[in-house]
Order: sequence, then C-alpha cells, then structure tokens
Amino acid sequence: MSEGIPRAVLTEALREKINGREVLAAVFCTFRFDPGFFEREILPALFDLQLHQDPQIRRVQLEEALRPLSGRVAVYYDPGAIVTGDGTACLDVRRIPVRPRTGYFHPKNAFILVRDPSTLERSLVVLTGSANLTQSGWWENVECAHLEEIAEFGRSRTAPEIQGFLRHLRTMAKNFGTHAALDGIRGVLRTVQPIVHRTASGRMHPHFLFNGRRGAESLVDQLDAVAGEWLRHADLEVLSPYLDDADASVPLETLIDRFQPGTWRVLLPEEGGLARCRPELYDWVRERGGEWGRLPKAVLARGGKQAAGAAYRTVHAKVYRFFTKDWEITLVGSFNLTSPAHSGSGNVESGVLSEVAVDRPPRFWLEAIEEPPPFVQPVGEDDGVDQGYVPLLVRYDWASGQAEVLWDGAGHSPPIELYDRGVHLFEVGHLERAVWTALTVDDAAILRERLRETSFLTAVAGDQRGIVLVHETGMAHRPSILLDLTPADILRYWSMLTAEQRNACIAGHGEALRGPSEGLPVERPPDTIFDRFAGVFHGFASLGRAVRDALDEDLVEEARFRMFGAKYDSLPVLVEQVANETAGDPLDRYLMVLCAQQLADHVRRDFPAFWASDPAGVSRLEEALTVRAALREQLIARNDAEMAEFLDWYEPRFLGETAVVAA
Repeated sequence: MSEGIPRAVLTEALREKINGREVLAAVFCTFRFDPGFFEREILPALFDLQLHQDPQIRRVQLEEALRPLSGRVAVYYDPGAIVTGDGTACLDVRRIPVRPRTGYFHPKNAFILVRDPSTLERSLVVLTGSANLTQSGWWENVECAHLEEIAEFGRSRTAPEIQGFLRHLRTMAKNFGTHAALDGIRGVLRTVQPIVHRTASGRMHPHFLFNGRRGAESLVDQLDAVAGEWLRHADLEVLSPYLDDADASVPLETLIDRFQPGTWRVLLPEEGGLARCRPELYDWVRERGGEWGRLPKAVLARGGKQAAGAAYRTVHAKVYRFFTKDWEITLVGSFNLTSPAHSGSGNVESGVLSEVAVDRPPRFWLEAIEEPPPFVQPVGEDDGVDQGYVPLLVRYDWASGQAEVLWDGAGHSPPIELYDRGVHLFEVGHLERAVWTALTVDDAAILRERLRETSFLTAVAGDQRGIVLVHETGMAHRPSILLDLTPADILRYWSMLTAEQRNACIAGHGEALRGPSEGLPVERPPDTIFDRFAGVFHGFASLGRAVRDALDEDLVEEARFRMFGAKYDSLPVLVEQVANETAGDPLDRYLMVLCAQQLADHVRRDFPAFWASDPAGVSRLEEALTVRAALREQLIARNDAEMAEFLDWYEPRFLGETAVVAA
C-alpha cells in the first residue's frame, strides 16, 4: 500500500521547480523558525551554485549570492516559536515576527519569484505545506507539500487567493514598514488574470485556502463552498499530528456531519508507541463509525529503509483526502485537526485544495489499527513553545548604527532586561505599546558588538522570559562573516568575470583560513611592476563596470555593497587596508587610493541620488580616502623634491582621466 503514497525530498523538489532560474525575491512563512538551519540548509535551494561542504565557507558563498537580492528575501515567523538550534542568523534575510492577537501564526509557505535568463519571463513558484523552517521539518519528519507555478501575465485560480493572503500578511506585520520581497511578489500577482470558474473540463482547479482573518469562514465552510457537492459521501482520510485535548473532536465532528463520508480513517498521533490523545477521544472516533490508522513502516523508516530496531520518523504532515474509486481531492497545508486551526479567526493557516490525477482507484494510506495502544498526555499545537515568550521586537540598522525596540504586548511594558547567553547587556525602561523607541548610543554599540556573534537575545520583563530574534537591516554595512582579503586579493576578486569564479575564490580563501585543504591553492597576482599596475587598473575598471551596471539595472543594494559596504570586497574595506603599512609598497598603495578616489568622484558625479542615499557609507569611504595625503608624504620622503612636483602634475590629470574606470 505504501507504493501509492507520493514521496520526495522537500529541498530537492523545490530546487527542481526553480530549475536553475534566477531568483528575484523570496518570502517564507513558518511557525517554528530556526534561523541558523534556514541559512545553512534551506536558503541554498534558491541558488544554482556548487557550495562548499564547510558550513561557514558555504555561508560566505551565500552572502555573495544574496547581494543582488538584498532586502528581497524575507521570513515571516511566529516569535513565540523561535528555535535557537546550533547556530545563529547572519545573512541578508529580513526576519519579521508576526503574532496574531488570537492563536498562532501557523502557515508554512514559500513564494519564490524567478526569472528565466534566456527569455526574461518571470514566474512565481509557490510551496504550501506542513514543514516548519527547522531541521526536523525539512530533514526528519514526514511532511507534505503542494508545489505550483504561476506565470506573470498568465491565468490562475489561486493567484487572487494568494494575493488576499499576502495582503493580510502585510497587515499583520504592520510594525515593519518595508516589505520589499512581499511587495515585489504581490506586484507580479497583480498581472495574473484570475480564473473565476471552479472547474475546467470536469476537473477542479486548485484553490488556495487560508484563515486567521476577522470574520473569515471556518475551514469546513471553505471546503463546502469550493467543492461541497463532490466531497459529500466520499471516503475521508485525515493526517494530523495534533488533536484537541478533549473527549470528542469538534472539528472532526463538523467534518463528518457536513460531508457524511462513506468510510473514514484518522491518523493516531503517536510517539514511541504511545498514543498522544485521550482514551475517551479514541473511543469516540470508534463509536462514530471511524477508524484510527498508522502510516506504513516503510514510509516512516529513516532513510526509506526498514530494519529491525530502526527509529521511525515523526508524522507532521497535515492532509485531508476525499476520494472515490474515480477521483481524489486533497487538502495539503498547515491545518491540524484542532479547533484553533479550523476556526476562521483562530490560527493563521494556509493550504491548497486540489484534485489529484489518479490512474487507479485511490486507497487509504493509513493502515487500520485494531487494538488500542497505551495512552499518554496529549500535546497541543504549541508543543510548549509559548513558555517564556516576551512580546518585544528589536531591530538594528547596520548603516546608521541605530537600534530600536518596540513593545507588542498589551498596555505599557514593564522594565526589560536584555541578556546574551547569561551576560547582562542593558536595560530598557517602560515602553509605550506599538511605538519604536531608539536605544541609547551606548546600548546600540553593545548590541552591534553582540550581533557579530549572535542574533538571539534573552529578554526578561517582570516574570516573563523569552528569546528575541533581532531584525537586521543595512546589511551591506555588516562586517563580513569569515573573510579578510588583502588589497591584492580584493583587486583580483573584482576582476573575476563570473559568479562561478568568485564562488571558487571564496571557497579557496575560506579553506586557507579554516586549515589545510586538498583544494586548489589561492593564486596571487604577478609581482612585476607592470603586472602590478595593470592588475590595479583592471580591478578598478571591473569594479566600476559592476557598480554602473547595478545602478543602470536598478540594483541599488548590490551597488551599495560594493561602493559603501563593510564586506571583504567592498571599496572602503580595501582603502582601509591600504592604510596599513604592512599592506605593501607605498607606491602600490598610493595608486590604489588614487583609483579609489577617481571611482568615487565619477559615481558622485554620475549617480548623485545614489551617492546621497547612504551618508554613513559615504562618510566611511571619504574618511578612508584621506590616507592619500600620508601615502603621498611617504613617497616624497622616500624619493626627492622632484617627486612632489611630479605628483602635483600627475594627480589632477589622473583624477580627471576616465579611462581607468570606464564601462
């Protein structure tokens, strides 16, 4: 029977759907959120890159890959369900907490905007499922997912429904004013022509269902409105890892009474051979004419192999299957068989109702249970995640150095103490509700230093204690994760033409820093004066082209990373390293600073709005460029008075010359 159950690796299914196309924006929704695991293991599915096996080097490669997407990858999560895992967050991903006033933020979605590089056609890849952005969700549990693609300017039944969900998501995340990824995806959906009919050629179109809005219909009412005439009297199978802690299931009773299934079967939530539901509920299902079931061991076995004494995977999938001998309609998503999930205004949930192509009569996936197992205390949907939740939001802007906090609870906040791994950082006084309040300069500096190592804080407010994930922006100005390149290495990196070359270069430097490696050695530039100077000119010419191309294509953040950022290959970083006397010959260093000044002058002249958009970055670059005076004095002292005359003649001509940085 297990042969009829569809199976795939979630990450590979998503990567296959993207199919090597360029990702333009991505929005993820999740209940539980492990930021470290997401960055290391899920984010790579967005890029067609050969990534290093070392997690830190892989993160540096991803840091580079994310530059064109700065601000356009976002995760919306329930702040009461943060998973610290074994890592922290450090990449350019917007991490936006969403806490409904009732219930949980419980959907599991990915909305990924892609573009075919050959045709420039754009599409939205949509994943709707049950897996949280955690290791257990993507690697360990039995989960479910529905994948579809919506073409820009195409036709779709789900597009307007997804639009409604994303509009509601933006409303719930009102404490954060900028949602570039969300807005970009909504813009593409607005071009899609809606399909108003429920069916075509006798086959039902997929429908995107969600709840959590004020006045929204219950799940059963939504199912009835879309497909009630087909669902009535069909067989029903429900997979849900959580049930209400009650003697009878109101959501299940509503389903049975509304659709009157012929035969129906429900997954028995189990852990270690123990049933996690009340014995009274077990008996109630049997008395109502239903059956309890388990998935086959071949499906549950880790690695797909069944062996004596082997551990089995936890079932976390949420699936509602309605079927006859001729057809099957399935709801896949985040809806547990609980009252908060089924209520229209309880949890925020999402799912896709679709007709499944069948080539033979569908059968139950679950194997019927005849004998009742031992019972233990049921586990609710929250699974204890709300223990210690503090409704505090914290954000930090790396560009301005400003840190702010917001109280998202009722009324004014009590005094709040902030800690990092047991070390007291600072105290925040009483906060008004829903008002961003700036931290002091000293407290912001403390936070900045801690963010180099971790994005998690512990907040203590009265008798409440919980983990807070800092929302970071201005990531071009965040110091690089791992690499510190020499000026010569930076010039060589600028000169590389392809993403594959830069990716391999990062891997090579990362291996050199991490220890001995069998990888290729990092090449060094030639050491003749002609090759050295040619390499300097070529490197700056490449950087100039890259900045101009980015600004011409409206990729402002990518240009910001290069011109004003704090990354290993940003222009201010190179100039600051040139100031170090150990960075090489004063003549080489002087020439590099002249080239940097020339590039800065041309960008200031040709792109004044861009130049004015980042005062902090401009200030850092201009301050670094003041080293030119000291390098000039070194050259004059090392030579003679004629050098001063030569430089007086040479500098204005060099800085007025456009050939060095011409596109």
